Amino acid sequence: MASLSVQNNISQVMKQFRGMDKKVVKKATVTALNKMVKEVAVVAKRELAEKTGLKKGTVSKKITTKKAKSTDLSARLTVGGRHFNLVEFGARQVKAGVSHKGWGKRQVTKSAFIFTGKSSGKRLVGARVAGSKNSKGKEKVKALHGASAPVEYFKARVDQILKAKIKTRFNKLLATALDYQFSRALKSDKVLGQFVK
Repeated sequence: MASLSVQNNISQVMKQFRGMDKKVVKKATVTALNKMVKEVAVVAKRELAEKTGLKKGTVSKKITTKKAKSTDLSARLTVGGRHFNLVEFGARQVKAGVSHKGWGKRQVTKSAFIFTGKSSGKRLVGARVAGSKNSKGKEKVKALHGASAPVEYFKARVDQILKAKIKTRFNKLLATALDYQFSRALKSDKVLGQFVK
């Protein structure tokens, strides 16, 4: 499992707006954090789908986010899941073995074949284990796996891509959120509200 916390110097943000209504600043910060983690999740899905060769829908199921709230000014993105069987990578049987798009590149795993798992009933990609036989005297079959989203998250430096995104985008989101929250606060003020459109 891999995770990324979106905080981006929240303590500095709070110091910067010292003297202003804390509730307004907190609301804006929570809004900015939650928009940021949502944007980061979209980028993570795209990057991991490209790096692993998995469909975006499959990757999306392995990404979860935790929203920020006023009592916890941090949002989190988590990438879970195990290694996927090669059948998940657009596998198809060919003469030489099984063609698949593991790790984002179309390739052929020689001597591999597609079969139906006895316990799961699912289509899987596997290969016979030479010199290893089961109780019936037949060669054992080993399931073959491709990329893992959590592993590729670090291996393909997806974490660095997301951190760079946060660094360039968060302050813009915060500025927009602050402007909106302060406008709302002014409009709700009985005296000042009459001067704000």
